[in-house]
Amino acid sequence: MTCDSGGDRIPESLREPLAHAGWKDTSSGVDAVISSPASRLSLPLVDRDAHFAARIIAEHAECDLIANPFRADLVDVGRSVHHRNLFPPAVRKLPAKVRKSILSEIRTPYRDAVRRRVSGMLLEFPYVVHLSIRTFAARSVSGQWQRGDVGLLYDPGRADELDWCLDLSDELYFAMPDLRVRRNHPGRGTNDSLTKAMRKHFYDVHYLGVEVVLNRAWAARPVRRRREVLRVLANAIREVTPEATPQAA
Repeated sequence: MTCDSGGDRIPESLREPLAHAGWKDTSSGVDAVISSPASRLSLPLVDRDAHFAARIIAEHAECDLIANPFRADLVDVGRSVHHRNLFPPAVRKLPAKVRKSILSEIRTPYRDAVRRRVSGMLLEFPYVVHLSIRTFAARSVSGQWQRGDVGLLYDPGRADELDWCLDLSDELYFAMPDLRVRRNHPGRGTNDSLTKAMRKHFYDVHYLGVEVVLNRAWAARPVRRRREVLRVLANAIREVTPEATPQAA
């Protein structure tokens, strides 16, 4: 399990170059923004709610979690290097040398760690299910309310990913019928993402990459119901992902 955008740290090696380049640290206002009701309507760059959800799900599903500890308002580690939204607007204005340092200090180590972990698990198990956790805005860019509480984004061309998502949808329906689960919504699992990048490195029979995206209408609300939903989601993940038998040495 991974979480790309929940970190709140800045690498020490980047503090001086960022300050010298004129980048302003707005971390003092992060907590206030995240805790406000308006934050549920839009998606913040520093998505601590996704990090919270990933920790709870990983704990109850009993799986490993690799979380990016650094702030997503420096770089989106889930994007490819040529994606227009790799850097937020404020960072795009920084010198190329600083942007290159951001990639080498944050993006590259994180993606390498995920790839190494998957590779290592495949030495022991026949396949790996990689879940990437994030949230999505309660309202779309056009102002319409987003339909669905949980989105499962996968590549429909990969049969095992499709089957796994169908099984999880069924399991969640029986466990919590009022939870609205949608497949490949509010985006497509084939869009630019960390899971798409990992698919290029591993065969479909060995690697299942699914983005589990949570509607901020509920995922950004610090209430007991949120924990209940996350526990149900974690239990469902365990049910549809039986522990694989280790491969013979």
